[in-house]
Amino acid sequence: MVSQKNYIWRNQTPSMKNFICVLFLGLGLSGFAQTDYGFVYDPDAIIASGTKLHDEGKYEAALKEFDKIDPIDPNYVTAQYEKALTYKAMEQPEKSREIYEKAYNEGLMKDRADFFMAYGTFLSDAKEYDKSEIMLLEGQKLSPDSGPMLYNLALLYLRKEQRQKAIDLLKKSITLNPNHSGSHYLLGSVALEEGHVTEGAMGLLTYLILNPNGPGAEQCIIKLNAKFGENYLEKSNLVLSKSGDNFSEIDEILRNQLALRSAFKVKSEFTDIIIRQVQAIVEYAPEHKMGDGFFETMYIPYLAELSRKNQFEGMSYYILLSMEEKLGKKLTSQKKKILSFRDDFIYNGFWPLFAKRKLDFFGKEQDVTIFLDDNGSPSLIGTKLDGKREGKFKAVYSDNTLAAELNFVHDELDGLQKYYDRKGKLYEEKSFSKGQLDGKRTTYYKNGNLKLVENYRNGKLQGLSSSYFINGGKSCEVNFTDDERDGNMVCLYENGAKKSDFTYVKGKNEGVAKYFNESGAVTSEIPYTANEINGKFVEYFDGKIVKSEADYENGKIKSYYKSYYPNGSPDEQVVYENGFPKSGTSFFENGKKSFDTKYTAKGEVEGYAYYNQKGDKYYEEKFKSGLITTALQYKPGVAKPIEIDVNKKGEDLQNFDGVSIAKGKYDKGKKTGEWTYSYQNGMIKEKEIFAGGVKSGLNHGYNNSGRLVSIVNYVKDTISGVYESHSNGKVSNVTYYKGGERNGVSRSFYGDGSLSSESFYDEGEIQSNQTFWQNGKPSMKTTYDNGSSVAMESFTLDGKSENKIDYTNKTGKVKTVFRNGHAVHEYEMVNGVLNGKYTVKDKSGKLDVETVYVNGSRHGRYVKNGPTGALLYELNYDNGEQIGLGKYHDLAGNLRITIEFLHGTETGKLTRYFYNKNVMYEYNQFDELNEGEAKYYNLKGEPILIVSYAYNLPEYYIPLDANGKLTQKVPLTSITADIVSKYPNGKTAIEMHFNKGILDKKFLIFSADGKPEHESNYDLGLLNGPRIEYYTNGKIYKKENFVYNDDEGLAEFFKEDGKPWISATSKNDELHGPCKIYTATGTITKMYDSDELVDVK
Repeated sequence: MVSQKNYIWRNQTPSMKNFICVLFLGLGLSGFAQTDYGFVYDPDAIIASGTKLHDEGKYEAALKEFDKIDPIDPNYVTAQYEKALTYKAMEQPEKSREIYEKAYNEGLMKDRADFFMAYGTFLSDAKEYDKSEIMLLEGQKLSPDSGPMLYNLALLYLRKEQRQKAIDLLKKSITLNPNHSGSHYLLGSVALEEGHVTEGAMGLLTYLILNPNGPGAEQCIIKLNAKFGENYLEKSNLVLSKSGDNFSEIDEILRNQLALRSAFKVKSEFTDIIIRQVQAIVEYAPEHKMGDGFFETMYIPYLAELSRKNQFEGMSYYILLSMEEKLGKKLTSQKKKILSFRDDFIYNGFWPLFAKRKLDFFGKEQDVTIFLDDNGSPSLIGTKLDGKREGKFKAVYSDNTLAAELNFVHDELDGLQKYYDRKGKLYEEKSFSKGQLDGKRTTYYKNGNLKLVENYRNGKLQGLSSSYFINGGKSCEVNFTDDERDGNMVCLYENGAKKSDFTYVKGKNEGVAKYFNESGAVTSEIPYTANEINGKFVEYFDGKIVKSEADYENGKIKSYYKSYYPNGSPDEQVVYENGFPKSGTSFFENGKKSFDTKYTAKGEVEGYAYYNQKGDKYYEEKFKSGLITTALQYKPGVAKPIEIDVNKKGEDLQNFDGVSIAKGKYDKGKKTGEWTYSYQNGMIKEKEIFAGGVKSGLNHGYNNSGRLVSIVNYVKDTISGVYESHSNGKVSNVTYYKGGERNGVSRSFYGDGSLSSESFYDEGEIQSNQTFWQNGKPSMKTTYDNGSSVAMESFTLDGKSENKIDYTNKTGKVKTVFRNGHAVHEYEMVNGVLNGKYTVKDKSGKLDVETVYVNGSRHGRYVKNGPTGALLYELNYDNGEQIGLGKYHDLAGNLRITIEFLHGTETGKLTRYFYNKNVMYEYNQFDELNEGEAKYYNLKGEPILIVSYAYNLPEYYIPLDANGKLTQKVPLTSITADIVSKYPNGKTAIEMHFNKGILDKKFLIFSADGKPEHESNYDLGLLNGPRIEYYTNGKIYKKENFVYNDDEGLAEFFKEDGKPWISATSKNDELHGPCKIYTATGTITKMYDSDELVDVK
C-alpha cells in the first residue's frame, strides 16, 4: 500500500490494457522467413516490448512483436488482445474485429474479462449495442466489481438510452473504486444532463481533483463553466439516490446564480463561472445536513474538510492545470499555492475522508476505507483507528476481486490470513501473532490439493513440515527446530516409495544420506559430518553397479574420484592430493585410455595427453595458469614430437592417421573464432564459434557420416535461442532456450516435415504437450503443472475430443477406450501416476501391449504384439531404462534382432537373424559403438565373414579361404573399402562396402549355389531403398522399403510357396494405411493411422 503522494499529481492516462475509456482514449502464427537462431523466446519481454512500442505510436513494430507469440503459448491470448487494440489505434477496425471474432469463437476469451471488455467496447463504438452488451456481461461474470468493466457497461447503457442502468453501474464503480476518475466524470456528466447540477458538479469536480491533467479535464472545465441558472434546467425522473441527497438549498443558490453576482467574494485570482459555482458548493458543504444519499456521503465530507481548512484557493488553481498552456503565467504564477494544496490537502486528509464508505464487509455493512496500490487501484479495504489497521481487512486485485482475507491488531497481522488467486481459489493460509508467523501455514495447488504444511512459533519454523505432490500424496517430511531442519528428512515418490533419506542435526547433514530409484534400489550414498561430505561417496546405476565413487574429507575429495560406464569399465579416474586433483585419466567406452590430465599443486590443468585405440600417444597440450601455451604433435615412426606455438599458429590436433581431430585458433591462450572437431574417420563432428574462450554463436553438430544433426546458438557457453535438430537433411525438432533452459515452444516433425508433436516450456518446466495424427489433427494433449501431468485429452482422427482424464487424486484401476473400442487400455494409478500392470487389448480382447509401471516408469517385462497377434517386441526395463536382452520380431512374428542393453545403452551383443532363426550376423557394442569381431553367416548358419572393429571403425576382415574356413586376416589400409568373401566354388558369399568406415551401398548375402539370401541398401549407415530376404528355395520371404532408416511404403511378406502372407503400408516409420493379413479363409484388413489401429475389415 502507498501514500496518496504516489497516486495523485501525475498524468493518470491509463495504459491500453487496464482502462478502456472510449470518451477519452483512442482505443497472428509466429514465423520467420529465415531462422533467427539467436532469437530468445521470452513472452513477457516480447509483449512488454510490443506494448511499449504501441504506447510510443510505433504500431507496425508493435504488431511484429505480438506476432512472435506462438499460438500454443498461454500468453498468445494476451498477444491477440494487444493486437486488437493496436489495430484499433491504427484505425483498422476490421482487423480488430477479425481478431475479436476469432478469439471469441475459439474460446480464447473464456477466462479473460479484459478481452470481453475490449470486444464489448469495440462493438459499442461500432453501434452494435446488443452484441456489445452480451460481451460486456460475459466479462462482468468473470470480474463483477471491476471499475473499467462497470464504466464501459454504463457507457453502453447511456448509448442505448438506458440511463438508469448506467447511473446505478457508475455509482457501484465509484463505491468500489473511488479513484476511478472516469466513473466520476461520466456520473457527473449524466447528473448535469438530468438537471441535478449540484450532484453533477461534485462528480466533475472530483474528476479534476483526482486527475487534473487527465484526458477529460478540459471537458470537465467547460461543463462546470456553464451557468447553472441557464443550463441543465430540466430535472428528469431518473433516480440518482433512493434517499437523502437533499441539495435544494445549494441548488437554489446555483440556479439563481448568486455566486455569479459581483457581490460574491471570489477566493481566487480566477473569477470565471467555474470558480464561482464550485466555490459556492465548497462553502455550502460544511452546512449540509447529511443523510444517506450516495452523492452526499461520497463527496460532501471531503468538500467540507476542504472548506474548513481554507484550501479552496489552492484547489481553484489545481483543477485548472490542464489549461496551463492557455492560461499561461496567470496560472503558473500560482505554483506555490498549487503545491501547497497538493501537499497540505491532497496528501493529508483528503483520502481518509474520500475513500471512507459503507460496504458489505464480510457479511456485515460497516464503514471502511479503500486504500490504493502504486498504480492507483484498490488494494486494501478495512478500517484504521488512530492511523493503525485494526480488525478484518480485504486485499483485492486491481479488478476488485478478492486477493486475501486479513486480520490486524494494532497495525500488525494477527490470526488466520487467507490468500486467493484471481479465480477465487484459496492458495495459502497462515496464522500470525503480533506480526510474526505463529501456527500453521498451508499452501495449495490450483487443483485444491495440499502443497505445503508448515508450523511456526514466533516467526520460526517449528515441528513437522510436509510437502505434497500436485495429484496427491506426501512428497517430503522433516522436523524443524528454530528454523533449522532437525531430525530425519524423508522424501517419497508419488506411489509412496522412498526417494531419499537424510538426517539433520540443528540444520546440518549428519550420517549417510541415501537416494533411491522408483523400485527401491539405492542410487547414491553420501556420508556427512557437520554438513560436509566425509567418507566414501558412492553413486550407483541400480544399487549394485557403481557409477561413480570418491573419498571425501571435510567436504573435499581426499585421494580419488572414479566413474564407470554401465558395463563396469572405467570412464574417468582422478588422483587427488591435499584437496586438489593431481592427475587424471579418461577412457573410451571399450576401456582403453583416451587421454591423461596433469594438474599443478593448486589443481590447475597443466597438460593433456591424447591416445588412440592402440595406446599410442598422438598429441599433448601444455598449459600455464589455466591457459594453453604449446602443443606437441606426435607422428608414427618419428621419435621426437613437433612442438607448436598454438597462440601463434593455432591448433591442428591430428591423430596417427593424419586426421584433424580439432582445429582452430587461440587468442592469449583462449579459443577464438571457428573451431572444427572431427571423428576418427575424418568426418566433421562439430563446428563451434568461440569468443574469449567461451562458446558464442552457432554450433553445428554432425554424425559420423557427415550428416547435420543440430544447429545450436550459444551465448557465453550457455544455450540461448534456437536448438534445431536435424535428421537426414530435414529439421526434426526446433526448441527455444533461454539461459540454458528450454523456454517457449518445442516442435517435432515427421520425416515428411509434417508436425508430429509440440510442447511448451516455462523456464525449463514443461507446461503442455500435444501429439498429432499424420493428417495434422491433434491426437493427444497432456497438461502439466509443477512438472507433473495433471490432465489428458485424446482426440479422434477428425480432431474431436474422445477422452478427458483429470489426474488429481487418481488412484486405483482405470479403463480408457480409444478409437471406437479398437484400443482398450486398462491400468493402475497411484496419485496420478502409472503404478502397476498396464495392458492394451483390441476390440476382441486380444492382447496388444502388456507391461508394468512403477511410479510412472516402465519396470520389468514389456511385450507388444504385431498386427497378426504374433510377438513384435519383448523388452526389459529397470525404472524406465532398457536393460537385458531386447527381442525384436518382424510383422510375421519371426525373431529379427536381439540387443543387449545396460541401463539404457546398447552395450553387449547384437544379433541379427534370418527368418529360420539362424544368425545372420553378430557383434559386440559399447554404447552403440561396434567393438571387436563381427561375424556374418549365411542362411544355413555357416560363417562366411569376420570384420573386426576398433571403436566403431573396421580395421581388418577375414574372408573365406579356399577350404571355406575363416583363417586369414586382411588388414584394411583404408576405412573406405569393398569387402567380398567368396565360397570355395568362387561364388560370392557376402559383399559389403565401407565409406569412411560406415556401411554404404549394397549389403548382400548369397548361398553357396549363388541364390540371394539377403539384400539391403545403405546410404552412409542408413537403410535406404528395398530390403529383401529370401527362403532357401530362392523365393522372397519379405520385401520392405526404407527411406533413411524409416519404414516407408509397402512391406510384403510371403509364404514359402510364394503366396502372400502380410502386406503393410508405412509412412514416416509408422504403420499408416491398410495392413492385410492373408489366411486360408480370406483376407483380414486392419487399418492403421500413425501406428494406431483404427479399424478392422
